[in-house]
Amino acid sequence: MNEAQTRAFKVAANNVEPSVLNTLFIGSLMAVLMLWAGWGLVHVYRGYALGQIKEQTVVRFVLRVFLLLVVSTYLFAS
Repeated sequence: MNEAQTRAFKVAANNVEPSVLNTLFIGSLMAVLMLWAGWGLVHVYRGYALGQIKEQTVVRFVLRVFLLLVVSTYLFAS
C-alpha cells in the first residue's frame, strides 16, 4: 500500500497498523483450525473406540486434518 492508503487504513482501523491486524487474523484462523482439528480427532477416536467407525476412516480423517493444517500454515502463516 502507498502512504495515502496506509493512512486511510489506520484511520478506519482506529490507528492500528495493517501488519498487527494481519497477525491477529492469521493467528485467529490457525487457532480455530487447531481447535476444530482437536475436536474432530476426539470425536473420531470416540467413535473408533466404540466400534462405530472403521480404522480406514480414522486414518483418512487424520491425513486430511494433517494436510489441512500443513497447507494452511504454508499459505497463511509463512
